[in-house]
Amino acid sequence: MALDRSTNSSNTKLLTAVVPCYNSAAYMERAVKGLLAGGREMDILLVNDGSKDDTGKIGDRLAAEYPGIVRVIHQPNGGHGSGLNRGIETAQGLYFKVVDSDDRIDPEALQALLSLLRSHASPDRQADLVVHDYAYDREETHNVFSMTYESVMPQGRLFQWSECRRFGVSKQFLIHALVYRTALLREHQFRLPEHTFYEDNVYVYKPLPWTKNLLYLHQKVYGYNVGREGQSVNEENLLKRLVQLTNMVTQMTTSWRKADLDALPKPLKTYMINNAAAQIWSLSALHFIADNEESRKLHENMWQNIRDFDPALYQALIRNPFGAMSNAKSRLVQRLQTNMYHIGHKIMKFG
Repeated sequence: MALDRSTNSSNTKLLTAVVPCYNSAAYMERAVKGLLAGGREMDILLVNDGSKDDTGKIGDRLAAEYPGIVRVIHQPNGGHGSGLNRGIETAQGLYFKVVDSDDRIDPEALQALLSLLRSHASPDRQADLVVHDYAYDREETHNVFSMTYESVMPQGRLFQWSECRRFGVSKQFLIHALVYRTALLREHQFRLPEHTFYEDNVYVYKPLPWTKNLLYLHQKVYGYNVGREGQSVNEENLLKRLVQLTNMVTQMTTSWRKADLDALPKPLKTYMINNAAAQIWSLSALHFIADNEESRKLHENMWQNIRDFDPALYQALIRNPFGAMSNAKSRLVQRLQTNMYHIGHKIMKFG
């Protein structure tokens, strides 16, 4: 790929993109290719997480081909969260983004994102959080489904949570939509659980109350690939890893007490409650699909852990429509929930 090596001669790194890689040899270069469009303002950090294929060799080759832009870290297998932790620790960019190795970055949209970050690089203009749109891809088909936030967030300027409109339950963030200020994550000594799946729930949820100044870019920077065999979000794998998923959703939900949420600007408080309830709803649907002694115990323990952590938070969640459905004992309601879950996955074209 031809790279404009004249970009930003000062070599200031605006954006670190950490790319956790585990046995990613078949597709990781596509993710890197999109990121290379950002030129020398990019700090592309490949974390080879104990891969057994040629991932490490490919990473070394890319680092040699693009010195000062691509770096590679080789480490024993620690899981996706371990790769993100290494990224936060060693990031050189003012801002920080996670890019999964099987996903894609739109080169033109990345240029727009860098332009926005460049205009907010001085200390008095920095954002704690930058949100952008993203798309769901299926195999080689891009933009099967898109998530945008133009109906709830101002565009083209710094703003605060109080200026957002109400976040409906459909306007949930995934990790793919977010760019944090790197120093914010370090200031709060933020670390993710390692040796587990689904820790991205914590990455999205826990730092949000730390953020004050925001930016929104109404462009689809990120293409999230769904439906690949073996992907962690496939239902078969979700059910196999139900203990890990339950642990991560419980840890996410118990990041903040109800009193903490009450102190937030109303749009952010609404988002946090809706997001927690929606995650519980999806998890509970999987508990009901599994429908065995272990899954029933996981479901019961999840709600008990939330209640033990903060009874007021528990009450707020079961008053939410998604939380109320998830807490219902009726088998009819549970079947309705599992049907809704399957319909949603079909629409989103997950595998």
